[in-house]
Formats: sequence, structure tokens, C-alpha cells
Amino acid sequence: MRNSKVRQRIAAGKLKLRIRDLRNLGVKSEQVLGEIGIYTADALRHQGAVRVYAELKRSGAAPSLNLLWALAGALEPWPEGTHWREVAHGDTRLSLLLAVEDLEASAAAARAQHAGKGAAKRGA
Repeated sequence: MRNSKVRQRIAAGKLKLRIRDLRNLGVKSEQVLGEIGIYTADALRHQGAVRVYAELKRSGAAPSLNLLWALAGALEPWPEGTHWREVAHGDTRLSLLLAVEDLEASAAAARAQHAGKGAAKRGA
């Protein structure tokens, strides 16, 4: 972030960041995230990069991995962020990919379990 006064105002809740104010993210990212109900930097931070990226994939937005790197970089360290290329080539790359894979697998298992319960109820 630009200076310590800005960081203090953010910490005190006196300054609200827009998504486009975060590192790596701009107006287009803000619009895409708005389509899945993420309208503020706080909401993005609360959901986390992996969950938001997975939700974008489920919504049919077809985000690139560069967006995952950008989201992760925008959130860590808060609120300064990290350039997305550092995330893409850094140590967190693999853990982000594995976290997305785990989240998608658990969501698919939950959908399959829910579909199985629905079929059992219809058959009864």
C-alpha cells in the first residue's frame, strides 16, 4: 500500500478498498467478480482466492490460471499484495493448484451424494 497512513485507515475500517484498488486487479476483474456476487475487496478477502476462482469456474466464466495468481497476489500480504508473476513462479503456485483441485473434488462429491439421495427418494 502507498503509505502507513493508508494502512492505518484500512485497519481502522475508515477506508474501504474497491476490488480495482487491489494489486493485479482492475475494472474487468471487478466486473467478473461482481457476476458471482463479489463486490468488495473485503468480500474477496473473506472468500479467498481459491474459493472465488473455483466459483468463477463453476459459473462458466472460464478464468485462466493467471486470474488465480492475480487473486492470490492481491490478497497476500494484505493489503499491499504481490505481483501475480511472483505468485505464478513462486512457492505458493503448487499449493494453490492443489487447493483448487481439492475444492473442486469435494464439490463434485457433494453433488454426487446429493444426486444419489434425490434418486433414492424418487425410487421410494
